[in-house]
Amino acid sequence: MGDPSFMQVENLVSALGKQLDNDMHESVLADNKTEKAGTRSKEAKVAVKANCQAMAYLALALRLMELLHLLTRAVTTEWSEGEAWKVMKQVQDIY
Repeated sequence: MGDPSFMQVENLVSALGKQLDNDMHESVLADNKTEKAGTRSKEAKVAVKANCQAMAYLALALRLMELLHLLTRAVTTEWSEGEAWKVMKQVQDIY
């Protein structure tokens, strides 16, 4: 088992990658279904938590209203809390 701080950073890097983390389900509905059934993997749970944390950190970092709009563009019907990787892609496209 690794250092918890390192593991959290590694998980955030996955959440802020170039696509949806491979450990995340295709939608929040699918994730909720597996959670209720008790079949959600530890990796999926960690990936969803990292995505939520990444979105929260991005909300704190992006102060201008124009940049905060990037967060709302990352919200999809599949992931209502947004996908962090989509925000990072938009930021990279701008800068």
